[in-house]
Amino acid sequence: MTAVLNAIRRLDALLDRGEISPEEYARRRATLFNQIEDAQPDIIDITPVEPPSPASPAANRTGSAAAGLGLVMVFAVMGLCIGLTLLFLPNLNLALTLGVTILAALAVTLLRGTEQ
Repeated sequence: MTAVLNAIRRLDALLDRGEISPEEYARRRATLFNQIEDAQPDIIDITPVEPPSPASPAANRTGSAAAGLGLVMVFAVMGLCIGLTLLFLPNLNLALTLGVTILAALAVTLLRGTEQ
């Protein structure tokens, strides 16, 4: 597309300098536009997908209980990381930063382990 725009700019310059007539300009410009292929749009399926219905209410409670236990474990590990960091560093901001960083590293390690 850039080549076509550059060619049109050259034609404009030729017309402005009087090197070609307006008829020649129109003919060359039409030739350039005819050489451009029409773009084909990508068709994307946007039909909504219905979520699967839960098998039973007990399955939802189990998932909620697992999520709650996971949240408790996250806070426990984060508290442990921050507490241990505070033992060695009296600066609270630095301890919080290092504690959260350690927790993030543990989370990444656990997630990589579940992918395999």
